[in-house]
Amino acid sequence: MPLPITEELIRKGLEKEHTIDFIETITRPASVHSGHPFQVEAGIAYGGNLPKEEKVEILRFANRVPLLYQQGGCAITHAVEGIKWKAYSLEQPGGDTLPVGPAIILVHVASTHIPFTSEAKEAVAPVPEVIQEIELALKDLGRRAQALFIKAG
Repeated sequence: MPLPITEELIRKGLEKEHTIDFIETITRPASVHSGHPFQVEAGIAYGGNLPKEEKVEILRFANRVPLLYQQGGCAITHAVEGIKWKAYSLEQPGGDTLPVGPAIILVHVASTHIPFTSEAKEAVAPVPEVIQEIELALKDLGRRAQALFIKAG
């Protein structure tokens, strides 16, 4: 299986460019789609000098390679949009859209066979098992972030 980025490196990467109030990371247990193993890692950075009135920034990776194009057609983006972020203190105007608030969301999918949408490898295909694992990781991060809001509040 390809190497994960690791929670430590996700944390360092999110801290590198911005002043952040807090960062949470998670590595999900390995799962399987169509007989191929895969693993999802995610991180969320919140607060600090991040813009409060803009959509959150999504950093998408597959096998440690950044996915720079076709964000709208990517399973990672669909998973982020499908979560009700208001429960985790981020606004989500218009329902199933990207949340708004001072946050960066990073998702990495590592697999021996990434289900890309095309040969260009610009986006992860919307495979239900992959979307489910991404959603589980993001919801766990959201709960952790909510707990920190309550402690700080």
